[in-house]
Formats: sequence, C-alpha cells, structure tokens
Amino acid sequence: MTGIRGLARHLNISIGTVSRALNGKADVNAETRRRVLEAATALGYSPNQSGRSLRNGKTNLIGVLIPTSREKTLLDFGFAEVLDGIRRVFEEHGHDLAVFLYAGGDDPFLHMRRIAERRLADGLVIADTLRTDPRIDYLLEKEIPFVAFGRSRSGGSHQWVDIDFPGAVTQAVDRLVMQGHRRIGLVLTDKELHFLGLVRDAFKRAMKSSGLHFESELIQRQSHGEDSGYLGAEKLLALPEPPTAILTQNGNVAVGLYRRLNDAGLRPGIDVSVISLIGDVQSQFLSPALTSFQTDLWEIGAQLGQALMVEVRGGPGVPRPAPTQLLMPMSISPGESDGRAALRAAPRRKQ
Repeated sequence: MTGIRGLARHLNISIGTVSRALNGKADVNAETRRRVLEAATALGYSPNQSGRSLRNGKTNLIGVLIPTSREKTLLDFGFAEVLDGIRRVFEEHGHDLAVFLYAGGDDPFLHMRRIAERRLADGLVIADTLRTDPRIDYLLEKEIPFVAFGRSRSGGSHQWVDIDFPGAVTQAVDRLVMQGHRRIGLVLTDKELHFLGLVRDAFKRAMKSSGLHFESELIQRQSHGEDSGYLGAEKLLALPEPPTAILTQNGNVAVGLYRRLNDAGLRPGIDVSVISLIGDVQSQFLSPALTSFQTDLWEIGAQLGQALMVEVRGGPGVPRPAPTQLLMPMSISPGESDGRAALRAAPRRKQ
C-alpha cells in the first residue's frame, strides 16, 4: 500500500497537487489528474484516514456501544441482525461501524463519555437505555449525533427506535385470557432498564382491563439470566394460588423457568403455559417449543441507521426534520408452551 508521499515521489510532483487531484479539485488539469488516478490504482494508494480525520474532523466511523458479560451480551445472533441493518445504511454513505464493548458492571455513561471525548466516531448508537439516562442528556448537551435503541424519559426530542414491548404484553395477556387463564405471572430480570418498567406497567394495565385480580407477587424480578427464570418461577409456584400461565422477558429467562418447572414435576404447555416476550437463540432448543414474539431486527437496524444518518450529515445551522421516534411492532410466533387452562391439571409442587 502506497501513501500520498510515495505517490508524489513516483510521479515527481508535489504532495499538494496529488492531494488536489485525488479530491477532484478544479485547479488540476485533466492530464495530471489522469496520471495521478492511474498511478494511485497501479500502486495501491491507501489514504491516511487519521490525517484526514485531523483535517476535517470526521472519522467516517459510527460507534455502537454494547454491554457484555460472561453470561450475556447484546452481541448475540439477534443483535447481529440489528448491526447488519445499521451497517448497510452507513455503508451506502461511506461510513463503517466500530463496536465498543464495555463490561456490564461498568458505568455506561463514563464509557460513552470516553468514546465521545476522544472523538473516535462521528455518531453513536446507544442501547440498554435507562428510565433516566445521563448519556442522552450529555449527548444532547454536547450536540453529538446519536440515536437510542430504546426509549427513555431523558432528553425529550431526540432520535430513538424501540420495540413495542407493551403491545406484546397486551397481546400475550389477551391470548392467555382467551385460553381460560385467570392467574398470570410475569418474570423479569432485576436490571433497571426502561423497557422493563414499560413491560411491568403494561402488564398491570392488561390484567386490569381483562378484569383479572392483580397482586404485586405476580411480578417477580430476580437476579439476571437463567437464574432470574429459575428463582422467579420458584417464587410464583410458592404462592398460595400459583399462576397457570407465566410471561417471561426473553429466552434466557425462559430456560431457567423451564428448569424450575421440570424440578417441580410440571410441564410447560400442559401444566403451566409459558410465553416469552423475546424469542432468541437461547430458547431455540427448548422442548416443548417456546411460544414467543418476533420482530424484524434487520429493519430496526436500518431505521436506527437512517435516523442517525440525518444527524451525522447535518451540521450547525442545517435544518433537520422532526426526530425519528419509532415503535417497531411485534407478532406472536406460536409454539407448544401455551394452551387452554381448562386442559391442564392444577399446578403441583414437589415437597
């Protein structure tokens, strides 16, 4: 690979002339431009992106901030589809993706601020939004282009794309009520993510609108991952009147829930109905097959990319359209883990 200095030496012309020819400046004659472009192709010219970034303040990178841990990362097969949707949009505009991982126990605000202050990317995609998220307030204050994968109470008017989890909760409760269930539980992790609060509130509303008795013990928030499902199911089964159906947060939680039901001698889909709000890779081998919700993850990524592209291409004084604030619908994917309550025996617990 040859840089601009090597190209100038090869042609025996100035670096400035080579630079202007490569950038299509009008003050370079056609013959010189032709020689420069042909030599650049023949010698494998590679522009110094760092130098360009220093000159024009652009990196042509879009940063995606992803929390990770031993047990779980957003960078699973599902989120890979989201990333591909984002990548495709920005590839069309000459930008590349840079993934910045941080430990789940780290402060996401401090991690994001380090990335922003070092100007490692022209724009940022943040996920795992909190109910009150200081990252959003900071990015708005500093006028740094960003889009949030998930809503928040912070920031007011800003770009976000989210999944309609409350709508999925309503669909799930309606489905279970139609199957004859009157006692329904909900198992979530104990993370303080905004979408979990939305799920909890939507569950309460759906129970009330269906005329079902609600008590706080029907919502279990325990630990995280499979442990959440196992411990949450344990608490629900210990109630004086255990639920005949349980909603879970995702496939990882459902794995733990299945395990606890099995320990209690209960069969998903026969003794206790189970529906997951997210169908993911962690649940694909569960038996019986898990009833869950699906959404177009690639399209979510594309929408995130398009929303952020508006911010990245804009600048001071450039009029912007109203911010993208989009809810992506979910549809149920029937499995074998739910069914009519009248067909199952009353839940029993091992002593």
